[in-house]
Amino acid sequence: MLLFGRATVLELVNLDQKRVSLIRVSPSERFSMVYVHSIYDAEVVEEFEVGTAALILRGVRTENPRVMEYYGFDSVQGFHPLELQFKEPLVIKRAMEQDQEFIFKGKKMHLAELAEKGDRIQLRLTAVSWGTYFLAKLLDAPLTTPKSESWSDQ
Repeated sequence: MLLFGRATVLELVNLDQKRVSLIRVSPSERFSMVYVHSIYDAEVVEEFEVGTAALILRGVRTENPRVMEYYGFDSVQGFHPLELQFKEPLVIKRAMEQDQEFIFKGKKMHLAELAEKGDRIQLRLTAVSWGTYFLAKLLDAPLTTPKSESWSDQ
């Protein structure tokens, strides 16, 4: 039955407020994280892809030469391709000044919806039952998944 199958989700967990957001994703799907660099006050876009067992950073986009230098990019092109796999959860911090946002399937999600300034957000690829996913979406309820359900444990 459908409710007993598994949904692949990107789980964003506010580690300080115990709030969770689930975004359903598919392998090879792309999404972006957009933020303003805290030192150089310039926009940066990190472009990710959902892998079968990891998040993959495919590249960084910025027009600011100082940000390019900060990240160690040699060229002045706007997009810098990368191939970094993150099998373990990523932890980012909600900015104190400017809000960050994720762009999934053309829709924006601001971190301010999930976190207060300075809160830590854990980002990981995981699987939940369809029943759990639909219930969380229906109730708009915060939930967490046991660590044993992460892709790295399967």
